Amino acid sequence: METAPNESPTRTIDDKNRQPPNRRLLFSFILTLVLILLIGGAGFGASRYFASLIKKPSRVNPVERVISVQVFDTESATVQEMIQGFGTVRSMQKVTLSAQVAGEITETIEPLKIGQSVLALTYTTNSKGESRRSEGDLVVQIDPQTYQEKVDQAKDRLREDQAEINRLDQESLNLKRRLNLQKKNVEVFRKEYERTNNLVKQGIASPSDLTTAELDLSKYEDAMIQIETEHALVPFRKEQILARKQTHQNDLEIALLDLNRATVTSPISGQFSEIHVERGQYVRVGDPLVTVINFDRVEIPVGIPLQDYLKIIPQIRNKKYPQVTIRTSSDSSTTWSGIVTRAAPVANTQTRTVQLFVVVDNLTAASPLLPGTFVSISIEGPVYKNVIPIPREAIFQNKVFVVRDNKVVKRIVQQKTKIQSLSIIESGLQAAEQVILTNLDILTEGDAVNPGNKEELNLETELQRLSLPFLKRLD
Repeated sequence: METAPNESPTRTIDDKNRQPPNRRLLFSFILTLVLILLIGGAGFGASRYFASLIKKPSRVNPVERVISVQVFDTESATVQEMIQGFGTVRSMQKVTLSAQVAGEITETIEPLKIGQSVLALTYTTNSKGESRRSEGDLVVQIDPQTYQEKVDQAKDRLREDQAEINRLDQESLNLKRRLNLQKKNVEVFRKEYERTNNLVKQGIASPSDLTTAELDLSKYEDAMIQIETEHALVPFRKEQILARKQTHQNDLEIALLDLNRATVTSPISGQFSEIHVERGQYVRVGDPLVTVINFDRVEIPVGIPLQDYLKIIPQIRNKKYPQVTIRTSSDSSTTWSGIVTRAAPVANTQTRTVQLFVVVDNLTAASPLLPGTFVSISIEGPVYKNVIPIPREAIFQNKVFVVRDNKVVKRIVQQKTKIQSLSIIESGLQAAEQVILTNLDILTEGDAVNPGNKEELNLETELQRLSLPFLKRLD
């Protein structure tokens, strides 16, 4: 029981040397905070030191923004719109000669080859009004023997008809003579009958004598009536022969026509473009022989949009035919001149275009424009006087920007029309101004710009840039 008090003081001393957990955490936190402050202070002092070593920059005033732009030099001009189109050249005179009779080809023009020239039958009139016939070239001769025989037969039948008509005429004369003679005989026997009748009444002649006189008179009267009937029928018989003769005359004309058709000539002068037969070949009616083409004048059908058609149709109706320039390609230096002579009365429902017809006179051209050639054409359209043509790209929301003293000035413009890449301005711009072409979406009035073009841009350079001459200067 005495040891218990001795152990109790030892546990009390250990409890005094042990600290509570909260006090230990507070002490660690304070110590960490002190260390952070010491390190932060040292870093701040170092940064201030190094910052003091850097030289502060001098203050610079802001520079005005300058935008580089491309400009177009304007000028007043009188221009003409050139309406463009394409077409294929065709001959205005082309004919395919076909056989109108059957038979063997016995003769042809020499040589019967493509490109061979052929002359047509022509008629000329001199100063006295006298007509002169120039025979055309023989193209093909179909064997004429059969057709010549038909002509001869028809002529023989006509001669027979004429001989019969002549015989009837002579027969009519003979009957007329016989009739006159018979009338005299009837008159004589009628007097004899009347004399005998008087004698019978006087008792001088017997009744038998009167009967004999009456029979003689009747015989001559019957003969007269027969002759009169035959003479009256002569005109009807002649009319029949004349009708038959007319039929035979028609047969002769048909035979002569077939005989002439056996000799084939061309109705137009030109050259052979196709050959379908050769010597010795048998042809039937309707078989093609040759095709002749004349390209002294050629025609080009051209389809243009309706809005372009409306620009030139008034000229055509007033017989002021628009002039046309024809090229075989856009960059060709060789050109032909022509005129628009007519227009189709209806539009094409598929292409929505109207067809014009351009005529070219090859006789006046340095070299002929051959049928079958695909060409581009430029038709002289409306004229716009004293306008300002500028590129369409220069117009932004119906306004343009021009450069004045290197500043942007806004202009509201009025467009007359648009022709390909150009816009024709009739008001809002003047000549010798610089129209801005680039950066239009970021420009505002008053902006400073630098019109530093690498090349000069103006109407001439813009026209040269066009692949086709849609516009032509007239001043």
